[in-house]
Amino acid sequence: MAQKNNLEVQKVNTAVSQWTNSITNLVTKDFELCGVPYDDYSKQCAMSAMTSIYQLVKDSDKIKDLNGLDTSNLREVVGQCASLKLNANAVPRECYFQLRTKKSGENYVQVVEMGIEGDGNDALLRNYGENVDTVYPCWLVKEGDEFSYPKHKGIEMTPPEWEEKGLSQKVIRIVYPLKLKDGTFQYLIAERDGVKVNLFAHVRNNLMNETFGICQNRYKASAEQLSKIKSKKEEIFDALRKCSTVDEMLECEVAKPYISAAWLDTPESMIVRKMRNNAIKKYRKDFNSMAKQSFNQLDETYVQTQEEIAENANTEDFPVEPEVAETVEDPKMAETEKVTGEVVENDENVPEFMKD
Repeated sequence: MAQKNNLEVQKVNTAVSQWTNSITNLVTKDFELCGVPYDDYSKQCAMSAMTSIYQLVKDSDKIKDLNGLDTSNLREVVGQCASLKLNANAVPRECYFQLRTKKSGENYVQVVEMGIEGDGNDALLRNYGENVDTVYPCWLVKEGDEFSYPKHKGIEMTPPEWEEKGLSQKVIRIVYPLKLKDGTFQYLIAERDGVKVNLFAHVRNNLMNETFGICQNRYKASAEQLSKIKSKKEEIFDALRKCSTVDEMLECEVAKPYISAAWLDTPESMIVRKMRNNAIKKYRKDFNSMAKQSFNQLDETYVQTQEEIAENANTEDFPVEPEVAETVEDPKMAETEKVTGEVVENDENVPEFMKD
């Protein structure tokens, strides 16, 4: 019995090794094609990604094993970790993975998606931030703390000030102090209120395939059914727009079914993660070609735009006007054909000097 179990374990390990090697070999080729050095740390990040993805699949109740996973985007996901140098095994971790249901043809499949953790944003600034020398630990400014924004006078800047009061655990602001290579300092600031945009995009993304029981499949819905689905979605969006804070959005009853557990179970940590992401997102980064593509693919706005394009593609028919052949009743009445470059003598629009 023990020997049989050992054989099963060996088979699984062999399958995982082959699976890991095949994906990492493809990523290696991608680096070579782009002319980007595939250094040891990038390789380590790729291997860490594969290990974490395998553990995610193993622990999931959505699929039984690797065979139940759509691996079409694994090359892309692992390449994102390697090119951005984000280590899933770092402590605190720099990225995370989750399973998501997506439509593929007529079926729905499970695919792996990657997200950047708060400390992953720090790593991006350290590795790719333009002219960045040092990334200091970010400030978590909480409700009740005293905070003053940077003041600018000409080209001089007075740095922000923060005094902790310990009155609340609710983080309302994130500040990243950066030391640049020229010795100057810069402060990247993101507000809690800005996370409303992130949560709205999250709900909109989760509603992409929702039919509200109006029909079985939105791809086969009639025009009337699509109109009803659109109205239902607008009701949810309008309810979210009326919320004045991200906390109210999380309590919105009509939207709650379309907000993931990560937001509802640990709202504060998710809000802080999004604030950290928002703070560094607009800072200029000196990416290589692979890292730039990977970063864009992880941007929520980019992902949402691409999915909307895919959703609306070929949904409307373009009417083609039938060609009507012009007929001339009397051939003698037909105008003399004008050829580019020739001057027609009987053309009234031609100036006198050109007729000569």
